[in-house]
Amino acid sequence: MAEESEVPRLDMATQADADPVDGDAQRSSNQQAATDDGADPADSPREFSLLVVLQPDGVRHRILVTPDHTVTALTEQICSDLRISPELLSFPDFVPAPGLTLNETTLATLGFDGAKDEERIVHAYVARKLSSGDYVMPDHIQVQVFDGSVRSLVSFMLPQHSHTDVPVDEQESFRTFAVEVVKFTGRKPYLGGFRHRKTMQIFHHASAQTVLTRARRNYGPRAYRETQTQELTTRSVQTRRESGTQMERHDLRLDSSKDRVLAAKPYFDSYQLQCLREDSVLLIQRLYRGYKARAYVHSLRDQRRRVAAMNQLEAQENAIQDADHQKREVQRRMHPKTVGDFEVLYNELDKWRQVETRKLEEDRTMSEDERQRAMEGILAKETKLLQTIDRLKLTASDSNRKQRIESMLQFMSRPKQWQMSDGGVREVHTPFTIRAKELMDLYHGLKLSLASVDERLDVLLNVKWTVKEFDCALTREIIELIDREADMLSRGRKKESLEGLRKRLTNLFLQFIENPEFNPEASALKHPKPT
Repeated sequence: MAEESEVPRLDMATQADADPVDGDAQRSSNQQAATDDGADPADSPREFSLLVVLQPDGVRHRILVTPDHTVTALTEQICSDLRISPELLSFPDFVPAPGLTLNETTLATLGFDGAKDEERIVHAYVARKLSSGDYVMPDHIQVQVFDGSVRSLVSFMLPQHSHTDVPVDEQESFRTFAVEVVKFTGRKPYLGGFRHRKTMQIFHHASAQTVLTRARRNYGPRAYRETQTQELTTRSVQTRRESGTQMERHDLRLDSSKDRVLAAKPYFDSYQLQCLREDSVLLIQRLYRGYKARAYVHSLRDQRRRVAAMNQLEAQENAIQDADHQKREVQRRMHPKTVGDFEVLYNELDKWRQVETRKLEEDRTMSEDERQRAMEGILAKETKLLQTIDRLKLTASDSNRKQRIESMLQFMSRPKQWQMSDGGVREVHTPFTIRAKELMDLYHGLKLSLASVDERLDVLLNVKWTVKEFDCALTREIIELIDREADMLSRGRKKESLEGLRKRLTNLFLQFIENPEFNPEASALKHPKPT
């Protein structure tokens, strides 16, 4: 361009407000340049005015462009007029044409064809570039002081660690001092702000977290005379019942047969009314206090009755619990089952032996031979009791084993519980649980002591056909024992001679039930092997 319009220079490192730029000088310079070039206005494309609004400062700048101007030419023209760097200028609203970059796109493609006479507006954004020439506070600053009371002013303004590099001359008008600046080394507190979405630049301001005093609003007067003044209205009403009074007259005869004479009673003044009220109040108070006292006594009586009933019920429960506890303790000693029960027996036997031994040692009337015989009697009795405890232990072991086997069989044969969609639980028998229940019934059949030989042979035949489905050493041994017992039953052998054979057959069949290959439900009882 031949001439540049005189516009104020933009300082992009600060947020100072800029005045709108007058585009008249720019338009005159553009027209003068076109006249000097000697071009024919009819042959060149039609020029139109374009208003560029620069954000975020809101600077408005007008330029003359043609529809054939590219974005690059538009950027160069704006940067040349306003003296800013092209890298800082961007047009966020422009969309490049297909197959072209934004810099190669013309204004006609972007919709600025100049067909209308109205002025078009374009929004541009100027990024704030942090230059290396930003102001940095120096370590020392020079302070000039007017010659007046210099010494008092210096002693008041300068800190303790400041020093004077220039000697003070009383004849000079101004005096210069070098002051050391103590810089803040901490972290600047964040007092609120916002981040620009396009440039990601953070703007800080303290008003976001500053408590502002609320301005008092003018609500007007709050008390009116009309709010406490009752409005009265005078109205006349015509009653539905008409009545009147007729006085005696010399020319009118009135019937007085139904007239009544009313006499005034003694006057009941306010003092008598006050006395009546006091007497009534006293009567009400007396009756109410009596009611409250009787209610309190009844509540105490009910509370005492409830406490007595609770104590009696608690005593009965304690007596029942003590009796149950004593019964369990006796049962534990007569029929012990657990390790704790046998531990109690061994402890009591040891205490009994210690007490008997102490009695013999404290008895001074016995001779050595008598004491020796008494000790032998205690030892014999202790040995007998130990043998009894061992027999009870064998019995308990056998009972616990039977109970454990029975609980295992019941666990395997119980139906599965499935959670339904309606929240209920249904018991479902699967093929595996049915198989486990059949094996449990066969095991119970083998354990029964049947009086009839035919029933026993029927059970043995069912067991044989069940185990015959699998071919292994265990099943072959079970089949061999079944055949042997059937042969001995056919020969008429006694039950006593078959107890060992039947016990062995029962144990082998139990091993068959516990094997997951023959009974899939037994896999739930197997513990996983450690890896």
